[in-house]
Amino acid sequence: MALRDEKFSIPEELIIEDLAGQDRKIRQNALDLLNVMTWYDWDPTGFVAAGGAQALITCLEDPDEEARRLAAFLVGYVAEACGVENTGIAGAIPLLVKLFDGSSVSFSKKILSRGTRNLRVAAGNTLVKLGSPAVEALTVALHNPNKDVRFNAARALGEIRDPRAVESLLDLLRDQNRTVRLAAARALGFIRDMRAVEPLSHALGDRARMVRNYVAWALGEIGDERAVPALQKAYKHALMEGDLSGQFAISAALEEIESLKYRKYRE
Repeated sequence: MALRDEKFSIPEELIIEDLAGQDRKIRQNALDLLNVMTWYDWDPTGFVAAGGAQALITCLEDPDEEARRLAAFLVGYVAEACGVENTGIAGAIPLLVKLFDGSSVSFSKKILSRGTRNLRVAAGNTLVKLGSPAVEALTVALHNPNKDVRFNAARALGEIRDPRAVESLLDLLRDQNRTVRLAAARALGFIRDMRAVEPLSHALGDRARMVRNYVAWALGEIGDERAVPALQKAYKHALMEGDLSGQFAISAALEEIESLKYRKYRE
């Protein structure tokens, strides 16, 4: 007698019920199950249609740190697979921002927990996947007193590439922390908004070498000829200082601007 080839499956309604239930172990088990399902290209369309997005969002407030991390990851997976519109998944943004900036974590856990950073990373990655709906919340995070939050918010906004973030990112070019200034320059290079040309040209005089290099790269990405005089001046300074990385970054930016000019001319 031939064996039937039946695919193992669990009703989505049952998974949603477990996610929304009060038992923490059952909730964790359901999150683990969904996580494993993503390894096999799980299609969450039916899950979302049955109300699964809202059940996942409630798990972002789970007392367990690992459960919150898994929920943040799964929200991002659903957003990528099903889109943000008409799924209700954008309702996760306020909770994701709390996980991202650490405001939902007690002071003692911030010190003792090794998983807090992983939780922040998961929340930040998911905010990027949510895209434009998350821009306003991430822009607010640029003003957080924690330099790591400002850095990660700038990084996320650069990956989303929404021009609404430009003005706030320009303010961050004057941040006291060099890694934050670097992240702001990098983000502006990704967004490629002409409003950044003059502030970035001024930032070529930043006291930190790597910030100057990222500023030059960003100006090359934007490709506006107005930046050429500032880049040429910065190149002379790098030459006098023996700054080889600066010379390379500035030369590459000037070449990119020149290349873009010719591409526009040919078009």
